[in-house]
Amino acid sequence: MVAKILLADDNELARAAIKLLLADRTDLEICAEAADGEEAVEKAKIACPDVVILDIAMPRMNGLQAAKEILRFSPTTIILTDSLYDARGLLVQLKQAGVRGFISKTRMGTDLIPALQIVLNGGTCFASEPGQRA
Repeated sequence: MVAKILLADDNELARAAIKLLLADRTDLEICAEAADGEEAVEKAKIACPDVVILDIAMPRMNGLQAAKEILRFSPTTIILTDSLYDARGLLVQLKQAGVRGFISKTRMGTDLIPALQIVLNGGTCFASEPGQRA
């Protein structure tokens, strides 16, 4: 089965880097992209992704707000968040919202694929918590 992924990040270079990390994967397919939280919500309604990779800091609607909205209309969608900034203060809120994982953008190259495998198999992966790895 191919997992459909919606990629939401306001930074076009960050989206390109994630697409490059996923390019050789036959089990993962980017079905839609969004440049802000509101667009992510709208694209999720249309594309019905299995996984949404959401940047936490986006314009118009941040990743936490977008995650809550997406999970409201699609509770089985897996949300994986990322950020360039230290998001440890948000981890409790992310977990309470139903987010299944968090990755620091500084570790995206090593943590993205393992994190996706974990969340697609029903687990949670807050890989960038101190002392943890995907």
